[in-house]
Amino acid sequence: YMGIYRKQMEAKIKLFDVAANLADDCFKPDLPFVIKRAQKYGVEKMLLGGTYFEDSKRSHDIAIDNPNCYCTIGIHPCRAAQHIVDKKTLEAYFAEMEKLIQSAKIGKLVAIGECGLDYDRFSYADKEAQLKAFPYHFDLAKKYNLPMYLHERSTGGDFTKLVKENRAKFTTGIVHSFTGTPELMMELIGLDLYIGINGCSLKTKENLDMVKVVPLDRLVLETDSPYCTIRATFPSHEFVKTQFKFAAKGKKGIEQEDTILRNRNEPCTMVQVLEVVSAVKGISKQEIAKIAWENAHKVFRIPDTQF
Repeated sequence: YMGIYRKQMEAKIKLFDVAANLADDCFKPDLPFVIKRAQKYGVEKMLLGGTYFEDSKRSHDIAIDNPNCYCTIGIHPCRAAQHIVDKKTLEAYFAEMEKLIQSAKIGKLVAIGECGLDYDRFSYADKEAQLKAFPYHFDLAKKYNLPMYLHERSTGGDFTKLVKENRAKFTTGIVHSFTGTPELMMELIGLDLYIGINGCSLKTKENLDMVKVVPLDRLVLETDSPYCTIRATFPSHEFVKTQFKFAAKGKKGIEQEDTILRNRNEPCTMVQVLEVVSAVKGISKQEIAKIAWENAHKVFRIPDTQF
């Protein structure tokens, strides 16, 4: 009898993946199955982060087609020079982004971003380009009264400085795919922000020490698919219970419910992120899932109709 009861408890886990980059080309061959796999493993809602104009537009289109999906519109720091590729001024590029925001379906666009600073990847966009593009987002968040979807990598205080200077312009936000120190995490929480944890946040012993101290009322979970897989070499891997089969090399689309591609992370692996965070914090999966679910709804002001 206890076994049956336990199974029902397990079945009750509901997850909100706040970083599912489903507009990525790698998901084109089998997107409906990717979404179906996610649902089988408890992922009831997904946020598609927009990283530049085309990607934000496609994310919005997918969100409209799928009742359980939402989107953001913005320019990722690594795309801060995209306007140059598109032969436009930064102002003209942002004017296009704003038109996209204005035409977005109410209730589907839930944040401005993904935006921020990434000093690990200057090969994509240099510091100057990033520092020019980031501030535009604060004004958009203010104008459209939306929370922010933020990105920080190794910025030596520059990110926090800009967020502090512009903090009055936006309601709240998530620093997603967070990999910083416990000190930086607490500083960001002091600015009334939330912390997104995925496989990249679970890479090192230091990462796990940080995750251990993230306050529950500030925690959201994500996969950052198709990136940030929890790899076998990570110290967090020992806490992963749910395993997926890998499809044969060279396969593009997959229809099975328990099979994924070796080099493409998917929202269905949210269950692994949950298992690790639960083990590291010593708190049940049910409790972590419930809190992260409620936090995600709170940040994005999505009505929580299912809990």
